Amino acid sequence: MSAPLFLWAVRILVVALPFTLLEALLAATAGAPDPVRITIQVVFWCCWAAAVAVSLLPLPSTLTALRLLVPIAPVAGLVAALVEAPPTAGWVGLALAVVATVLAFSAMVGDWFVDGASYGDERRFALRPPVVLLLGPLPLAWVLTVGPLISGVLLFADENWYLGVPLVLFGIATAWWGSFAMWRLARRWLVFVPAGITLVDDMALAEPVLFTRPVIRRMGPAHVGTEATDLTVGAPGLVVELDLAETVELTPAAGRGQVAESISTSAVLVVPSRPAAVLDHAQRCEVPVVRN
Repeated sequence: MSAPLFLWAVRILVVALPFTLLEALLAATAGAPDPVRITIQVVFWCCWAAAVAVSLLPLPSTLTALRLLVPIAPVAGLVAALVEAPPTAGWVGLALAVVATVLAFSAMVGDWFVDGASYGDERRFALRPPVVLLLGPLPLAWVLTVGPLISGVLLFADENWYLGVPLVLFGIATAWWGSFAMWRLARRWLVFVPAGITLVDDMALAEPVLFTRPVIRRMGPAHVGTEATDLTVGAPGLVVELDLAETVELTPAAGRGQVAESISTSAVLVVPSRPAAVLDHAQRCEVPVVRN
């Protein structure tokens, strides 16, 4: 399945949620006070409309919004199912929401949104996030981005001002922080340009670096025991090595309280989200590619 088909699948699944998942929310809130029940429905429709809107405009920033909004659906559906067994449509909606979330976080969709910001002859490919972020900080960032603010609004609707006010204020702060953190991950790219390949990754580099076409000697899976400069930031997946015919200057990102210093290197390691697609495109750009 191609990236556009993945994206259209996400759009169709999200559009179907008012006809399916909403039934589960209505069943779970049937006995709730009217202000709470109405607020939940308003929040649902606002999140749904925003998810549909951002799915129609592929950009790195809207990728962040999509990956913040879509997972709200399966979480809300699961909570509703725990409160009250939903009708069949509700269970179908929960399943559709889970599939939509999986597709929204797929490498295909990520690459399509990242490349939406390209211009001219550029082609951008996303880089995978570090595994240490995937194992805890990223899910926690999502929870802090959407959880406190929505919970605070619902407490407001239930007239619980003492908890609602501080939770909304806390939620506004965490929503800004979490959105920025996830947006930063969506701005890590391997960019093919007419002059060569540019690596844009502020987690690995203090500033982007361009590897000009004449300097690139080979691109392919990393050699066993390679001494190439590691710019993978601990990301999982196939490591791609870019061998250079001569040394180039680059500045690795410095840790907190440290000063970034330039180094010379003749090879670097990166982990694209879709390494096979990167190597295929490199061949089309007449970059020397070795696959074994």
